[in-house]
Amino acid sequence: MDILHSFYCSKPWRTLSFKLKVERGGKCNRCNNIFDDMKYLIGHHTIELTEDNVHDSSISLNPVLIEIICHDCHNKEHRRFGNSHNVYIVYGSPLSGKTSLVMDLMKYGDIVLDLDALWKAVSFQPEYIKPNNLRFNVFAIRDTILDQIKTRYGEWNDAYIIGGYPEKYERERLAQSLGAEIIYCESTKEECINRLRTSGKSDKWIKYVNDWWDIAG
Repeated sequence: MDILHSFYCSKPWRTLSFKLKVERGGKCNRCNNIFDDMKYLIGHHTIELTEDNVHDSSISLNPVLIEIICHDCHNKEHRRFGNSHNVYIVYGSPLSGKTSLVMDLMKYGDIVLDLDALWKAVSFQPEYIKPNNLRFNVFAIRDTILDQIKTRYGEWNDAYIIGGYPEKYERERLAQSLGAEIIYCESTKEECINRLRTSGKSDKWIKYVNDWWDIAG
């Protein structure tokens, strides 16, 4: 993982970014829209981070130098294509912040595969409801996108695959197949359950969190 990716995956940055989103009322500093779900906002450094200054906390972790902006405004700020085709598997417990982390890392033109989001898009049901009769369709779409990522088909830049992947063998096998780098969304079981209490999600998610930690050990 490169130095900048490592910083954006770090706990100090993720903690500060979320704190600023809450303190500033979920409001985008550019368009002034207010978002109830903080994952649609991103911490944006007014001084561009580089490999030379990212370890200088007076720049990288200075609230004065961090804007909170929505992803539409962030895309306008960084509208660029590079066709680099790096692939990342982002894994961790439910409610560990995987989606928020990817939204912090990704740029305009990247491709993101999130199985939970795919289920929701196909079934039009809440996240925890997955009609069994749609499994073939959902997994067929997932496998098509994975094959495109594997073969680097298309004009996307980087790819992010979001999933629980509690079993080491499963995620390493997928990473080897795709030529991907693995990123762990660091959390504790207690942090995930605490996020659930403020997320507005159904209590059904407690089971998902417990199941993940039981498998991951």
